[in-house]
Amino acid sequence: MSYGYVTRLLGHRAKILYRKLGVPHRVHSKAFSVSCLRDAANIEVMPRISLMDVPTSIRVTDLTPFSLVTLQMRVEDAKGIKFTSHAHYACNERGAVDVSSSPSLGGSYRGIFPEGLISTLDHGPEYLFKRPSVKTDQPWKIVIGAYEGHLRSENCTRPLCEVDMERHFRGPGVKRLVLEGQLGGALYLPAGPGPHPAVVDMFGGSILLAEHRSSLLASRGIASLTLSHMSLSGGMSLSFDFEHLEHAVNFLLSQPNVIPDRCGVVANCMAGAYGCLMGIHIDRVKAVYLLNAPAVANFINIQKNGELLVSGFAIGSQHLVYDENFVAEAHPECIRQAFYSDQRSWIPIELTPRDTYYSINAGADDSLVAVISQNILKSRLDKVGNENYVTKVYEGSGHIIEPPYFPFLRVLFQTPWPNCDENHKGPEPNKLYLRCGGNPRDNAINQEKAWQDMRNFLTRHVRDNSPWYQNYIRDNSCTN
Repeated sequence: MSYGYVTRLLGHRAKILYRKLGVPHRVHSKAFSVSCLRDAANIEVMPRISLMDVPTSIRVTDLTPFSLVTLQMRVEDAKGIKFTSHAHYACNERGAVDVSSSPSLGGSYRGIFPEGLISTLDHGPEYLFKRPSVKTDQPWKIVIGAYEGHLRSENCTRPLCEVDMERHFRGPGVKRLVLEGQLGGALYLPAGPGPHPAVVDMFGGSILLAEHRSSLLASRGIASLTLSHMSLSGGMSLSFDFEHLEHAVNFLLSQPNVIPDRCGVVANCMAGAYGCLMGIHIDRVKAVYLLNAPAVANFINIQKNGELLVSGFAIGSQHLVYDENFVAEAHPECIRQAFYSDQRSWIPIELTPRDTYYSINAGADDSLVAVISQNILKSRLDKVGNENYVTKVYEGSGHIIEPPYFPFLRVLFQTPWPNCDENHKGPEPNKLYLRCGGNPRDNAINQEKAWQDMRNFLTRHVRDNSPWYQNYIRDNSCTN
């Protein structure tokens, strides 16, 4: 008589009996696995609960050898929007599927793609314009189900078995402080006494505050102040006072348990102009990590103490091409000609002090052609003999390179877009749908690499190269 039959017949008493006899049995495990209600199939997830940047192993076992199975992932984001992905697999001779080594035969992706389910999460017909939203105090609660046969996602209604998992954005002990008034933003402080390296974190052209990267950086030991530079500039305003950023650095470095003599900057897209200028004009900014940053100040005139630092460069419809759905991307030759013909708007990165370091990163398929800007910034540093920089081009990535295991974003809803003129194409004025570029598989790999590279770069140049920190280590070693 099989264990499964006895368990169904006697229920919990059978489990106690088998435990006393030392016979292995399957139970609902909060650690990593859940048994199905039909037959004996089982999904194992490791880890079941973790931070978002931790890789996940997924295995389905105890199925019929060589049978067909569909795996589906479901998640409801912080706004209550449901996202799904699915993949078709064939079991091996042992009746198992391991997503790290088994190829998907169809569905949301094909081939061996260990993080394929989470990387391809989408929202039905509107997936082009949405991705799961994040509140850093709320984990993504994810369900993975196994279904008999090869099914479309909407037909996955009767699971063989399911497992729940959680992906958190804030580690234990990380503190979040909301900034009000002139700054506006959120400060994330790591657990423990420190002293911790610190960064200012800025995303691109959106009024919305994106906190997930700062929260994860703090969870990995780096204090992070996330700012929305668009909010600081008044949203649609075409001028920006650099003093806001000086104030942010002073505030960050005044925090207890933070290394006080230097900080770093992480900046995406148009925020990269601010990051470069911070490296040039703020003494205590010593490391600037750029992701798809322009070589110009997009749209906005940046001034300091009433004097113009750099003129805003107007990217308009004449620089873009549109598809039939009004999704835009830059025309490479138009961007190249425009950038090189308007050098007054270039960021004067060559003025950077020689003890400040840059990491200049670009997606090879970036829809705004970040590689052109990367080459301009590199050439200006080379011209003055400044070798304190590294560059990296990520093949298969586009405009958005997130921390690891964030779903791939095909189209970015960009608002406001200050320079939409009468030739603008799209359903709403001053709003733009922008193709991000890249592909899910390569981008998932690149997000892992970039995340590790970013943290190493910041740790090296903000913590390890800090004279204050070296004195702190020496003094405490002598004391101990």
